[in-house]
Amino acid sequence: MTVDRAVQQTPSPEELLSRARDLIPVFRSHAERTESERDVVAPNMRALRESGLLRLTLPERFGGHPVDVRGQVEVLSEIGRGCASTGWIAANHAASTDFALLLPEEGLREVFGENPDAVLLSAASPHGCRAQRVADGLVINGRFPYASGCRVSDWALLAAVPLIEDGAEVGAVDALVRPEEMEIEDTWHMAGLAGTGTHAMTAVDLFVPERRALVPARREDGRYDELLSPTVLVKGNLHSLSALVGAARGVWDEVRRALDKGRQIAYSTYDNAADSPAVRLWFAEATHLLETATLHLRAAADGLDRAGGQELERAERARLRMHSASALECSRRGTQRLLDIAGTSAFAKSNPIQRYWRDLETGSRHAMLNHPVIVEDYSRSLFGLDGVSPWH
Repeated sequence: MTVDRAVQQTPSPEELLSRARDLIPVFRSHAERTESERDVVAPNMRALRESGLLRLTLPERFGGHPVDVRGQVEVLSEIGRGCASTGWIAANHAASTDFALLLPEEGLREVFGENPDAVLLSAASPHGCRAQRVADGLVINGRFPYASGCRVSDWALLAAVPLIEDGAEVGAVDALVRPEEMEIEDTWHMAGLAGTGTHAMTAVDLFVPERRALVPARREDGRYDELLSPTVLVKGNLHSLSALVGAARGVWDEVRRALDKGRQIAYSTYDNAADSPAVRLWFAEATHLLETATLHLRAAADGLDRAGGQELERAERARLRMHSASALECSRRGTQRLLDIAGTSAFAKSNPIQRYWRDLETGSRHAMLNHPVIVEDYSRSLFGLDGVSPWH
């Protein structure tokens, strides 16, 4: 597939999904190197660009191939099925593009006008960052500890940076900057999703022109008009979840391949594991769990599609996040069953199963995918209680 084909044609959602599936072997072939280099390697990034899969949330006026949320999560899941780290970066980019569309049109033209396949990341910092007004823009200082893909991205969206005036916080800003304008610390040494290169970035007196900044007013309730809404954030988290659901399906692919080859069960009379009724039952259970995960993923996506871009009530957001939590839980349970079938050999460093497993287990602990807190928030919403996070 060439760049010209991706740019000149407007692909259907089915075509985009087909392209993602066709690229699974490519992503999979570079997964080990992506992990060892701790960044998505150039062949995978090139495949994402040439296929048009970086344009899922980009408006058509910039050459985008926008599809509905269900189409987005299905494509991102297929990318994660090939390589979870590559899927995570593609998901982060899709969400970050969505977030960035709130910024001034002039700034968006600077980012996407000449390069519709520009790669974006988004990063926030819970403490210590600050923005101050200067002539024609802002100056930002602070450390952003988790910036996925900062060494392979073209732009970084610094989200919800406190705006300080006369020593007091008077607002918050979003700003688009070049990652190379920031100091990148090599901090991401992880057991899973190592290939996402989620290093720390620090801004030191970083100037951001007005055209690449969003400075809304602070409301009486403490929120900010036009910044990331809770519903948009739910959608962004669903993007990340999609890559993890895909990783679980990657485990299924590898276990099925081993079963089809006629793997023996040690210390048993079975020369072919698939001849065992117990193995077949467990494989069926694992398959059903992964199918259930996909159903929950689609249910959350469909809820966002029904909203049509409008802000959802808190109870509905909590319900959709509960679907996300269930998708993740089913993915993990199904993967555990598959690991039991695969046996000790699945944990050999040469076996891709163990990488998928580590990626899933690490990514599923992301703060915004936190299962216990999501369940707590859903239970509170059912009884009309306030959420446990301002984003929920």
